[in-house]
Amino acid sequence: MSGHPSSPNAADYMTLADILNDPPKPHKDSKGRFMVMGLTEPTLSFILDNISESCLTLETGCGLSTVVFALTGSRHTVITPAPSEFEITKSYCNDRGIPTNQINFIAEASQKVLPGLESPPLDLVLIDGSHGFPAPYIDWFYTAGKLKKGGFLIVDDIWLWSCQILRDFLIEQPQWKLLAEYDGRTAIFSKLADGAEWLEWTHQPRVARGGRLKWIEGRLVHEEPEPEEFEPVSSSSTALKRVLSDLKSGNFRILARKIARRVLRTS
Repeated sequence: MSGHPSSPNAADYMTLADILNDPPKPHKDSKGRFMVMGLTEPTLSFILDNISESCLTLETGCGLSTVVFALTGSRHTVITPAPSEFEITKSYCNDRGIPTNQINFIAEASQKVLPGLESPPLDLVLIDGSHGFPAPYIDWFYTAGKLKKGGFLIVDDIWLWSCQILRDFLIEQPQWKLLAEYDGRTAIFSKLADGAEWLEWTHQPRVARGGRLKWIEGRLVHEEPEPEEFEPVSSSSTALKRVLSDLKSGNFRILARKIARRVLRTS
């Protein structure tokens, strides 16, 4: 799976340094100006070092990475609901002699495309499309089964919460192995086994221990929420009502904890 293309069609036109020195600019900033957005150099180097023209690859999002996939010659699928980004990327590649005829450009939202997308086993999946919740998880759910064992999953922008918790989830799944993290921004995984996306919550460590209801060593454990502090009676009668409610319900343990917290805070 590793290595550059054996034919002269893709690898001999440009280097990664050439692309980074003169990058494509398919995205726009808040003022409508074209700008560079994409993976960092170490991640792009990883793609170049591990993907060749014999590979099948897929990404959500479009940008620098799309040009690098074109450079590898892999049979690539790129999905994003932004046809203008595709046109700019194609024009950039064509002007520099980088073939794009092996790339399938799909100008729709990945959340709509991936559930019905048929694909042979993939060698690499890059999740770098929509970052709004729950898009990264949808992208992962519908590509995890398409990725072959030993294939690579790249999750970009893990400095965003929506991508970070996907990264945190995968780190604890035995079906996935974290290979590298670059610049606190990108995580690269290798798929070791199928099926993590279909497991129940009791077999997903991050989920099993994450809520107030936990699954620990084969049994359910309910964790009581932190008790609320008293409010001054002078400003509200709510605190007194809570005390009376705890007494009436027999919640003496909770009431004792509240009193202890109140004493410690005022001592």
